[in-house]
Amino acid sequence: MKLTELARTRNDEWSAAGLLRQPGTFSTAQHPVARIDGRDFVLFSSSNYLSLGTHPLVIAAAQEALETFGAGSGGSRLTTGTTDLHVAAEQSFAHFVGSEDAVFFATGYQANLSTIATLGGMCDSLTIFSDSLNHASIIDGCRISRVPLEVFPHGDTVALESLLESRKTEHALVITDGLFSMDGDIAALTELQEVCARHNAWLMVDDAHAIGTLGAHGRGSAEHHGAPLPDILIGTASKALGAEGGFVCCSHDFATLLRNRARSYVFSTATPASAPAAILAALGLVDAQLPRLRQNIAHLRSALGLPDSPSPIIPILVGDETEAVRRSAQLKELGLWVPAIRYPTVKRGEAILRVTVMADHSEEQIDLLVSALQRVSGEQVSN
Repeated sequence: MKLTELARTRNDEWSAAGLLRQPGTFSTAQHPVARIDGRDFVLFSSSNYLSLGTHPLVIAAAQEALETFGAGSGGSRLTTGTTDLHVAAEQSFAHFVGSEDAVFFATGYQANLSTIATLGGMCDSLTIFSDSLNHASIIDGCRISRVPLEVFPHGDTVALESLLESRKTEHALVITDGLFSMDGDIAALTELQEVCARHNAWLMVDDAHAIGTLGAHGRGSAEHHGAPLPDILIGTASKALGAEGGFVCCSHDFATLLRNRARSYVFSTATPASAPAAILAALGLVDAQLPRLRQNIAHLRSALGLPDSPSPIIPILVGDETEAVRRSAQLKELGLWVPAIRYPTVKRGEAILRVTVMADHSEEQIDLLVSALQRVSGEQVSN
């Protein structure tokens, strides 16, 4: 069979299962009201939680950097050189979360992938223990690390401890999301740290969705729990900070190792200077934007009858993939952009409508969403 024919067959199978997706095309920035596929929608799918991606000061900082450094970076930071803005962003992000050092990668995906792979390459005797709902970048990093892997049930520290007790390697690395991207639940960081301490295991936390949203000042999981930082903290700028790039927050020694051994740092062209410039501006605006985000989250959760949580990610459980697509389409007819999340992003038969809240949403827009969700489901919303 020709490649094109095989691809068409697989696409038809994917479509028949209700899994074929096409991205919406934006012709505006991700404001609360955005133009998608030629029509204006109230946007409830963006990870621009603090609305910093469209903040005038963030945009101005990026524009100034473009004028000074140009549209591209010219090469890898290690081989071609870095800009003072990249260095300043690393220092500022480390200070923001309270870590000794931070290494800036072009994306959060690269940060996870390269960190896990580098750890796998530096240890002769290592087992990785990964939460079953961890992000795809963690899953892929575990695969390419080529070390033994144990997947523990989501959030189950008892099962994790049992696995750690029976491990046969000298070193152990436990990995978890801090704020899970689909379910919107928060990892039990304190319990995980206690388990890791009892078994001399390292802990790595991906705070991609927690930076800017969790903690009194948006510093992430550790601040939210009143806990020390894990051994490795991954933070991204592409969510609440409204920019682009990922940070590995860690000790200075491990940061030096990553700068010399992490393949996507060494061999990938760096982000343009406009990215770290935007990050530097965004970090200074988190405290000002966070109260409004918290207010909107509380308003939506209360209106939906859901438990209190600082998470801006609110999954509306549907189950059947076809039904989730139907409800998402009905919401679009009502002027609301809420995606149906299906396999392989979530398990088969566990499709959701994934609602995300931004600081700049108005109460009227949130009330419109609540009314529409109840209308398309025909019942009380739950998660």
